[in-house]
Amino acid sequence: MIYLGEQKDARIKYTQKAFCYLNKKLYGSISSSNPNGYKCGQKDCDVCSIGFHVLDLGSFNDFIKPYIYNIISVMPDKMLNFEKKVSKAYIKAGLGTSYDFKDNCSKLFKIQGYTNWFTGYAINYQLAEWLDQHTCTFCNRQYIFTARKKAGTKGMTCQFDHWFDKATHPLLALSFYNLIPSCSVCNSSVKSTASFDTKTHLHPYLDKNIANSFSFSYIMNAQSAYEISFANEYKISNKAKRTLKDLGTKLVYSKHSKKELKDLIDLRKKYSDNYLEILLKKTFGDLHMSDQERYRLIFGIEIEEKDYHKRPMSKFKKDIITELLSIKN
Repeated sequence: MIYLGEQKDARIKYTQKAFCYLNKKLYGSISSSNPNGYKCGQKDCDVCSIGFHVLDLGSFNDFIKPYIYNIISVMPDKMLNFEKKVSKAYIKAGLGTSYDFKDNCSKLFKIQGYTNWFTGYAINYQLAEWLDQHTCTFCNRQYIFTARKKAGTKGMTCQFDHWFDKATHPLLALSFYNLIPSCSVCNSSVKSTASFDTKTHLHPYLDKNIANSFSFSYIMNAQSAYEISFANEYKISNKAKRTLKDLGTKLVYSKHSKKELKDLIDLRKKYSDNYLEILLKKTFGDLHMSDQERYRLIFGIEIEEKDYHKRPMSKFKKDIITELLSIKN
Protein backbone atom coordinates (compact mmCIF):
# COMPACT_ATOMS: atom_id res chain seq x y z
CA MET A 1 0.00 0.00 0.00
CA ILE A 2 1.11 3.59 -0.72
CA TYR A 3 0.58 6.66 1.45
CA LEU A 4 -1.52 9.13 -0.53
CA GLY A 5 -0.39 12.26 1.25
CA GLU A 6 -2.55 15.14 2.43
CA GLN A 7 -4.02 15.86 -1.04
CA LYS A 8 -5.33 19.21 0.21
CA ASP A 9 -5.97 20.69 -3.23
CA ALA A 10 -7.84 17.60 -4.47
CA ARG A 11 -9.90 17.48 -1.25
CA ILE A 12 -10.96 21.12 -1.52
CA LYS A 13 -11.95 20.81 -5.20
CA TYR A 14 -13.84 17.58 -4.70
CA THR A 15 -15.59 18.69 -1.50
CA GLN A 16 -16.96 21.81 -3.16
CA LYS A 17 -18.20 19.89 -6.17
CA ALA A 18 -19.84 17.12 -4.12
CA PHE A 19 -21.37 19.65 -1.71
CA CYS A 20 -23.02 21.53 -4.59
CA TYR A 21 -24.30 18.34 -6.20
CA LEU A 22 -25.91 16.96 -3.04
CA ASN A 23 -27.60 20.26 -2.20
CA LYS A 24 -28.93 20.62 -5.73
CA LYS A 25 -30.15 17.03 -5.67
CA LEU A 26 -32.06 17.71 -2.47
CA TYR A 27 -33.39 21.20 -3.20
CA GLY A 28 -33.05 21.87 -6.92
CA SER A 29 -31.83 25.11 -8.50
CA ILE A 30 -32.78 28.41 -6.92
CA SER A 31 -35.31 30.34 -8.99
CA SER A 32 -38.37 32.55 -8.64
CA SER A 33 -40.53 29.43 -8.49
CA ASN A 34 -38.10 27.67 -6.15
CA PRO A 35 -36.69 30.32 -3.77
CA ASN A 36 -35.44 27.60 -1.39
CA GLY A 37 -33.31 26.02 -4.11
CA TYR A 38 -29.53 25.93 -4.04
CA LYS A 39 -26.78 27.85 -5.80
CA CYS A 40 -23.25 28.22 -4.43
CA GLY A 41 -22.62 31.68 -5.85
CA GLN A 42 -19.44 30.81 -7.74
CA LYS A 43 -19.74 31.94 -11.36
CA ASP A 44 -17.62 29.12 -12.72
CA CYS A 45 -19.31 26.26 -10.81
CA ASP A 46 -20.05 23.60 -13.42
CA VAL A 47 -22.28 21.69 -10.98
CA CYS A 48 -24.59 24.60 -10.24
CA SER A 49 -24.91 25.30 -13.97
CA ILE A 50 -26.60 21.91 -14.47
CA GLY A 51 -30.20 21.16 -13.64
CA PHE A 52 -30.59 17.97 -11.60
CA HIS A 53 -33.85 16.17 -10.97
CA VAL A 54 -34.70 16.65 -7.29
CA LEU A 55 -34.69 13.49 -5.20
CA ASP A 56 -37.62 13.67 -2.81
CA LEU A 57 -36.91 11.52 0.22
CA GLY A 58 -39.47 13.27 2.43
CA SER A 59 -38.24 14.38 5.84
CA PHE A 60 -34.80 12.89 5.14
CA ASN A 61 -34.00 15.81 2.80
CA ASP A 62 -34.15 18.45 5.54
CA PHE A 63 -32.64 16.12 8.14
CA ILE A 64 -29.48 15.31 6.20
CA LYS A 65 -28.75 18.87 4.96
CA PRO A 66 -26.75 20.07 8.03
CA TYR A 67 -24.52 16.98 7.84
CA ILE A 68 -23.60 17.12 4.13
CA TYR A 69 -20.28 18.93 4.40
CA ASN A 70 -19.06 16.66 7.18
CA ILE A 71 -20.23 13.56 5.33
CA ILE A 72 -18.01 14.51 2.40
CA SER A 73 -14.96 15.55 4.41
CA VAL A 74 -15.00 13.38 7.56
CA MET A 75 -11.62 11.81 8.37
CA PRO A 76 -11.24 8.02 7.99
CA ASP A 77 -10.79 7.31 11.71
CA LYS A 78 -13.95 9.30 12.51
CA MET A 79 -16.21 7.83 9.80
CA LEU A 80 -17.85 4.94 11.64
CA ASN A 81 -18.61 6.94 14.79
CA PHE A 82 -19.91 9.79 12.67
CA GLU A 83 -22.16 7.40 10.76
CA LYS A 84 -23.57 6.02 14.04
CA LYS A 85 -24.12 9.54 15.34
CA VAL A 86 -26.13 10.61 12.28
CA SER A 87 -28.15 7.38 12.28
CA LYS A 88 -29.02 7.76 15.97
CA ALA A 89 -30.05 11.38 15.40
CA TYR A 90 -32.39 10.26 12.60
CA ILE A 91 -34.02 7.63 14.80
CA LYS A 92 -34.22 9.95 17.83
CA ALA A 93 -36.00 12.57 15.71
CA GLY A 94 -38.71 9.99 15.05
CA LEU A 95 -38.09 9.97 11.30
CA GLY A 96 -37.78 6.20 10.93
CA THR A 97 -35.75 3.12 11.74
CA SER A 98 -32.07 2.36 11.13
CA TYR A 99 -33.24 0.43 8.05
CA ASP A 100 -35.05 3.54 6.75
CA PHE A 101 -31.95 5.63 7.37
CA LYS A 102 -29.70 3.23 5.48
CA ASP A 103 -32.21 2.96 2.63
CA ASN A 104 -32.38 6.73 2.22
CA CYS A 105 -28.59 6.99 2.38
CA SER A 106 -28.34 4.32 -0.31
CA LYS A 107 -30.71 6.21 -2.60
CA LEU A 108 -28.96 9.58 -2.15
CA PHE A 109 -25.28 8.82 -1.69
CA LYS A 110 -24.76 5.42 -3.32
CA ILE A 111 -27.24 5.24 -6.23
CA GLN A 112 -27.76 8.89 -7.16
CA GLY A 113 -24.47 10.20 -5.79
CA TYR A 114 -21.87 7.58 -6.60
CA THR A 115 -23.36 5.60 -9.49
CA ASN A 116 -25.30 8.28 -11.35
CA TRP A 117 -23.23 11.38 -10.60
CA PHE A 118 -19.66 10.42 -9.58
CA THR A 119 -19.21 7.89 -12.38
CA GLY A 120 -21.98 9.07 -14.72
CA TYR A 121 -20.71 12.66 -14.92
CA ALA A 122 -17.03 11.62 -14.99
CA ILE A 123 -16.29 13.09 -11.57
CA ASN A 124 -14.14 10.00 -11.08
CA TYR A 125 -11.96 11.23 -13.95
CA GLN A 126 -11.62 14.65 -12.34
CA LEU A 127 -10.78 13.27 -8.91
CA ALA A 128 -8.21 10.88 -10.41
CA GLU A 129 -6.58 13.80 -12.25
CA TRP A 130 -6.49 15.93 -9.10
CA LEU A 131 -4.99 13.12 -7.01
CA ASP A 132 -2.42 12.37 -9.74
CA GLN A 133 -1.54 8.88 -8.51
CA HIS A 134 0.15 6.83 -11.24
CA THR A 135 -0.10 3.31 -9.79
CA CYS A 136 -2.60 1.40 -7.67
CA THR A 137 -2.61 2.57 -4.05
CA PHE A 138 -3.01 -0.97 -2.75
CA CYS A 139 -0.57 -3.03 -4.83
CA ASN A 140 1.71 -0.61 -6.71
CA ARG A 141 1.83 -3.20 -9.52
CA GLN A 142 -0.29 -1.55 -12.20
CA TYR A 143 -0.55 1.90 -13.72
CA ILE A 144 -3.87 3.66 -13.15
CA PHE A 145 -3.41 6.58 -15.53
CA THR A 146 -6.33 8.73 -16.60
CA ALA A 147 -6.60 9.50 -20.30
CA ARG A 148 -9.53 11.10 -22.08
CA LYS A 149 -10.70 10.86 -25.65
CA LYS A 150 -11.04 13.98 -27.78
CA ALA A 151 -13.04 16.90 -26.40
CA GLY A 152 -12.48 15.69 -22.83
CA THR A 153 -14.88 12.76 -23.00
CA LYS A 154 -14.32 9.53 -21.09
CA GLY A 155 -11.46 7.22 -21.99
CA MET A 156 -9.75 5.32 -19.19
CA THR A 157 -9.15 5.96 -15.52
CA CYS A 158 -8.63 4.17 -12.22
CA GLN A 159 -11.31 2.50 -10.16
CA PHE A 160 -12.18 3.94 -6.76
CA ASP A 161 -12.35 1.45 -3.94
CA HIS A 162 -14.56 2.28 -0.98
CA TRP A 163 -12.45 1.67 2.13
CA PHE A 164 -15.70 1.19 4.06
CA ASP A 165 -17.77 -0.60 1.42
CA LYS A 166 -20.69 1.39 0.08
CA ALA A 167 -23.22 -1.44 0.42
CA THR A 168 -22.72 -1.61 4.18
CA HIS A 169 -21.97 2.10 4.65
CA PRO A 170 -23.92 3.99 1.95
CA LEU A 171 -23.66 7.27 3.90
CA LEU A 172 -19.93 7.23 3.10
CA ALA A 173 -20.25 6.44 -0.62
CA LEU A 174 -19.16 9.98 -1.61
CA SER A 175 -16.79 10.71 1.29
CA PHE A 176 -13.46 11.97 -0.03
CA TYR A 177 -11.27 9.89 2.30
CA ASN A 178 -13.31 6.77 1.56
CA LEU A 179 -12.48 6.85 -2.16
CA ILE A 180 -9.14 5.13 -2.80
CA PRO A 181 -7.68 5.13 -6.35
CA SER A 182 -6.93 1.51 -7.24
CA CYS A 183 -6.64 -1.03 -10.04
CA SER A 184 -9.51 -3.34 -11.00
CA VAL A 185 -7.80 -6.41 -9.50
CA CYS A 186 -7.49 -4.90 -6.03
CA ASN A 187 -10.87 -3.19 -6.09
CA SER A 188 -13.04 -5.93 -7.55
CA SER A 189 -11.23 -9.18 -6.89
CA VAL A 190 -8.84 -8.97 -3.93
CA LYS A 191 -10.17 -6.37 -1.49
CA SER A 192 -13.70 -6.28 -2.87
CA THR A 193 -16.16 -5.81 0.04
CA ALA A 194 -13.82 -7.10 2.77
CA SER A 195 -14.43 -5.48 6.14
CA PHE A 196 -11.71 -2.91 6.85
CA ASP A 197 -11.32 -0.70 9.93
CA THR A 198 -8.78 2.01 10.73
CA LYS A 199 -8.21 0.39 14.15
CA THR A 200 -7.10 -2.89 12.58
CA HIS A 201 -5.80 -1.85 9.13
CA LEU A 202 -3.41 0.73 7.73
CA HIS A 203 -5.18 3.51 5.85
CA PRO A 204 -3.53 5.31 2.89
CA TYR A 205 -4.70 8.72 4.12
CA LEU A 206 -3.81 8.23 7.79
CA ASP A 207 -0.68 6.11 8.09
CA LYS A 208 2.28 8.09 6.80
CA ASN A 209 4.77 5.30 7.50
CA ILE A 210 3.06 2.63 5.40
CA ALA A 211 6.07 1.94 3.15
CA ASN A 212 8.32 1.27 6.15
CA SER A 213 5.83 -0.94 7.99
CA PHE A 214 7.10 -4.02 6.10
CA SER A 215 9.71 -5.09 3.55
CA PHE A 216 9.49 -7.52 0.67
CA SER A 217 11.91 -10.45 0.76
CA TYR A 218 12.19 -13.96 -0.73
CA ILE A 219 12.68 -17.57 0.36
CA MET A 220 13.59 -20.87 -1.25
CA ASN A 221 10.60 -23.22 -1.28
CA ALA A 222 10.47 -27.04 -1.24
CA GLN A 223 10.82 -27.13 -5.03
CA SER A 224 14.10 -25.20 -4.82
CA ALA A 225 12.46 -22.21 -6.42
CA TYR A 226 12.38 -18.69 -5.08
CA GLU A 227 9.13 -17.21 -3.86
CA ILE A 228 8.22 -13.79 -2.54
CA SER A 229 7.82 -13.30 1.21
CA PHE A 230 8.17 -10.56 3.81
CA ALA A 231 11.33 -9.84 5.78
CA ASN A 232 11.23 -10.44 9.54
CA GLU A 233 7.51 -11.15 9.60
CA TYR A 234 7.57 -11.61 13.38
CA LYS A 235 8.51 -7.92 13.69
CA ILE A 236 5.69 -6.63 11.48
CA SER A 237 2.93 -4.95 13.49
CA ASN A 238 -0.42 -6.70 13.77
CA LYS A 239 -2.01 -3.81 11.90
CA ALA A 240 0.40 -4.15 8.98
CA LYS A 241 0.03 -7.96 8.97
CA ARG A 242 -3.75 -7.71 8.84
CA THR A 243 -3.56 -5.17 6.02
CA LEU A 244 -1.17 -7.28 3.93
CA LYS A 245 -3.30 -10.37 4.50
CA ASP A 246 -6.63 -8.77 3.66
CA LEU A 247 -5.20 -7.02 0.59
CA GLY A 248 -3.79 -10.35 -0.59
CA THR A 249 -0.36 -8.79 -1.12
CA LYS A 250 1.47 -12.12 -1.25
CA LEU A 251 -1.15 -13.47 -3.62
CA VAL A 252 -1.01 -10.59 -6.10
CA TYR A 253 2.81 -10.67 -6.09
CA SER A 254 3.16 -14.47 -6.18
CA LYS A 255 3.28 -14.69 -9.99
CA HIS A 256 6.20 -12.28 -10.03
CA SER A 257 8.47 -14.84 -8.35
CA LYS A 258 9.39 -16.42 -11.69
CA LYS A 259 9.71 -13.09 -13.43
CA GLU A 260 10.86 -9.90 -11.69
CA LEU A 261 12.22 -11.67 -8.60
CA LYS A 262 14.12 -14.26 -10.63
CA ASP A 263 15.56 -11.56 -12.90
CA LEU A 264 16.94 -9.61 -9.93
CA ILE A 265 18.42 -12.71 -8.29
CA ASP A 266 20.01 -13.73 -11.60
CA LEU A 267 21.64 -10.31 -11.82
CA ARG A 268 23.01 -10.74 -8.33
CA LYS A 269 24.50 -14.15 -9.20
CA LYS A 270 25.68 -13.46 -12.73
CA TYR A 271 29.35 -12.96 -11.81
CA SER A 272 31.52 -13.68 -8.82
CA ASP A 273 31.20 -10.05 -7.85
CA ASN A 274 27.78 -8.63 -7.07
CA TYR A 275 26.59 -7.68 -10.55
CA LEU A 276 23.84 -5.51 -9.09
CA GLU A 277 26.47 -3.42 -7.39
CA ILE A 278 28.44 -3.17 -10.63
CA LEU A 279 25.35 -1.99 -12.48
CA LEU A 280 24.52 0.66 -9.91
CA LYS A 281 28.03 1.97 -9.28
CA LYS A 282 29.72 1.71 -12.66
CA THR A 283 26.96 2.04 -15.25
CA PHE A 284 26.80 5.64 -16.49
CA GLY A 285 29.87 6.24 -14.29
CA ASP A 286 30.96 9.42 -16.08
CA LEU A 287 27.54 11.04 -16.06
CA HIS A 288 27.43 11.91 -12.33
CA MET A 289 23.91 10.58 -11.91
CA SER A 290 22.00 10.45 -8.64
CA ASP A 291 20.92 7.12 -7.16
CA GLN A 292 17.35 7.97 -8.09
CA GLU A 293 18.31 8.43 -11.74
CA ARG A 294 20.32 5.20 -11.82
CA TYR A 295 17.53 3.08 -10.37
CA ARG A 296 15.05 4.67 -12.75
CA LEU A 297 17.18 4.04 -15.84
CA ILE A 298 18.42 0.55 -14.92
CA PHE A 299 15.40 -0.94 -13.15
CA GLY A 300 12.55 1.38 -14.12
CA ILE A 301 11.61 2.19 -10.54
CA GLU A 302 11.56 5.06 -8.06
CA ILE A 303 13.44 4.67 -4.79
CA GLU A 304 12.04 7.66 -2.88
CA GLU A 305 8.98 6.68 -0.85
CA LYS A 306 7.03 9.75 -1.97
CA ASP A 307 7.62 8.72 -5.60
CA TYR A 308 6.79 4.99 -5.34
CA HIS A 309 3.42 5.62 -6.97
CA LYS A 310 5.07 6.91 -10.16
CA ARG A 311 6.44 3.51 -11.31
CA PRO A 312 4.95 0.01 -10.90
CA MET A 313 6.60 -2.29 -8.36
CA SER A 314 8.94 0.40 -7.03
CA LYS A 315 8.73 -0.64 -3.38
CA PHE A 316 8.99 -4.35 -4.20
CA LYS A 317 12.08 -3.98 -6.38
CA LYS A 318 13.71 -1.44 -4.06
CA ASP A 319 13.32 -3.86 -1.11
CA ILE A 320 14.62 -6.88 -3.03
CA ILE A 321 17.57 -4.98 -4.55
CA THR A 322 18.51 -3.61 -1.12
CA GLU A 323 18.54 -7.14 0.31
CA LEU A 324 20.54 -8.56 -2.61
CA LEU A 325 23.12 -5.77 -2.36
CA SER A 326 23.65 -6.62 1.31
CA ILE A 327 24.72 -10.21 0.44
CA LYS A 328 28.46 -10.61 0.36
CA ASN A 329 30.28 -13.30 -1.63
